[in-house]
Amino acid sequence: MNEKITVYSPSTRDNKNLFSILQEAFLDIKKYKWQIILSIKKEIKSTYQQDTFALFWAIIMPIIPMTVYMILAHIKVFNAVENMPFVFYIAVGMFTWLLMSSIIRKVLLSIKKEKAILRTTDFPILVSMMSQLGEVLNESFIRIFAVIAIVVWYQLDISFLSLILVLLSFIPIIIISFAIGIIVAILDMLIQDTRRIVDIFLRYGLFISSVIIPFPQTGILGAVNEFNIFNTYVVAIRDLLFFGEMSNFSLFIYTSSIGLILFLVAMKLLYKMDYKIRDYL
Repeated sequence: MNEKITVYSPSTRDNKNLFSILQEAFLDIKKYKWQIILSIKKEIKSTYQQDTFALFWAIIMPIIPMTVYMILAHIKVFNAVENMPFVFYIAVGMFTWLLMSSIIRKVLLSIKKEKAILRTTDFPILVSMMSQLGEVLNESFIRIFAVIAIVVWYQLDISFLSLILVLLSFIPIIIISFAIGIIVAILDMLIQDTRRIVDIFLRYGLFISSVIIPFPQTGILGAVNEFNIFNTYVVAIRDLLFFGEMSNFSLFIYTSSIGLILFLVAMKLLYKMDYKIRDYL
C-alpha cells in the first residue's frame, strides 16, 4: 500500500499563496491568543511594579512627552496655530505620533528580545511581535485621558460621529505601523544599522510631521510631505476630531491603501523568511 508522505522544508513556505499565509497567521493568533493576552498583561504590570510610586510613574511617564512640548508652545518657543487651541493641536498630534512610533519600535525590537524562545522553539514570530504591545496599549490608554481632559478644559464641541470616525481611522494607522515594524525588524536582522536609523527618525521625525508645528501643506515641501505617512495621519486625526472632517480625505485613503499593501507584503516576507530569521538568531 502506497502512502503519501509530505516533507516540510524551508522551501515549503515559498509555495504558499498570500491567502494561505494570512489564514495560517489567523490560526496562529487564535491558537496563542491567551499567550498574547497574558504577555500583554505581564508587560503592563511589570513596567512599573518595582517602583515605590508605581501608579504615579505609570500615569506621568506616558504624558511627559506631550506635556513638555505643550509647555514650550505656551512660552512661545513654537508658533501656535490660530484655528484651534495649540494645546489641543500638540496633544492630538503627539498622541497619534507616539502611537505609531511606539508600535514600530516595539515590533522592531521584538525578534531580538524573544530570540531565546524563537531560536529553540517553533513559536510564531508574529505572535511574539503582538505580545510586545502591552506597553503601547497602557501608554495610549493614559494619553487618551490626557486628550479628553484637554477637550473638557477648552470646552470643545466634538460630535459623537467624529469620535466614531476617529476610532475607525486608527485602524489603518495601526495596520501600517505594524507593517513598517515587521519590515524594519526583518531588515534589522540583515543590516545592524537599521535600528539606529529608525530610532533617529522616530526621535526627530515629529518636527517634519505637523506634530509640534504646522508643516507646509503646499508647494515643494507640501508635495514631498505627501509621502510622509506620519504627517498624513497626524493631520487627518486632528482635523477630523476638531473640524469633523479631513482636509485631505483622498490622501488619507491613498495612504491607507498603500499601508494595506505594505501589510500584506510584510506578512509574506515574515512568513517566507521565518527559518532564515531563526538562523540569524
